[in-house]
Amino acid sequence: MNPLKLTVAVPATPGADLSNAAGVFHRFIQRSLVEGFILDVADYRHVPDGPGVMLVGQDLDYNLTPSSFSVTLKRRGTSIEEQYREAVRILLGAADQITEDGGLPTTFDFSSWTVTVADRKLGSRDEILAATVSAVSPVAEDMFGKAEVSAVENSDPRTLPQVAVGVPGAEGVLGKLGGNQAARQSKWDISARDLKKLRESGEDFTLLDVREESEFETVNIGGRLIPLGELDAHLDELDKGAHIVAHCRAGFRGAEAVEKLRAAGFENAWNLNGGIMAWVDYIDPSLPRY
Repeated sequence: MNPLKLTVAVPATPGADLSNAAGVFHRFIQRSLVEGFILDVADYRHVPDGPGVMLVGQDLDYNLTPSSFSVTLKRRGTSIEEQYREAVRILLGAADQITEDGGLPTTFDFSSWTVTVADRKLGSRDEILAATVSAVSPVAEDMFGKAEVSAVENSDPRTLPQVAVGVPGAEGVLGKLGGNQAARQSKWDISARDLKKLRESGEDFTLLDVREESEFETVNIGGRLIPLGELDAHLDELDKGAHIVAHCRAGFRGAEAVEKLRAAGFENAWNLNGGIMAWVDYIDPSLPRY
């Protein structure tokens, strides 16, 4: 069975304030923190019992309401078993990002999942429910170690077939499934919180600011200024064995700088995902944005 759409969902903190959700989701797009080809953020909080705030993508959607968080895979063309496993992994990765961001006062219950199949061409409601329970049960057992899978009864024939999955929890499951595979801004990204921990640890490293001098004068976090356009001419001034963290304003020039450094033999060079704006957002909001 290869459904056109498959949704997995978990409960979220009931009544959570989603007023910051659009801003958080825009940061996810800008910094490539979640998977999928994401097109836009859609805010439906004004719709009673509506879909809340969505990250709308070409191949998948993320949907956060005051009571649930879900991921919908669209037109994947793969089996329900493969879609279910992927959807669980993607949801757990996105939930980690929501928690890491800290801008949304919500938590998730990973012991209670629902799986919804949206493709009436697959058969009758009862046939789809039976096939979904049969397909999901062994996959859930494999991922979570234990699972209770059952059809959700609903007398309204207009509702989509839905299956409930009860598990002990999701600790360690994301790593087991391969982790968050978002593209990020480079293959060598670190987060603003990672940089903060690095500074607090006292480890010897070079913070390299690859913005322009005017940007540096507007706001800086103490890095060594070498604008990206001048980096090639200054490579011999840097130690190839050094631990280097490059940053720009939003992360993309930093990613390019790290590509240059890695190609030149700097094997311990990293990019600050989101650049100095991520530092302002997550670490020191007293600094100016520009």
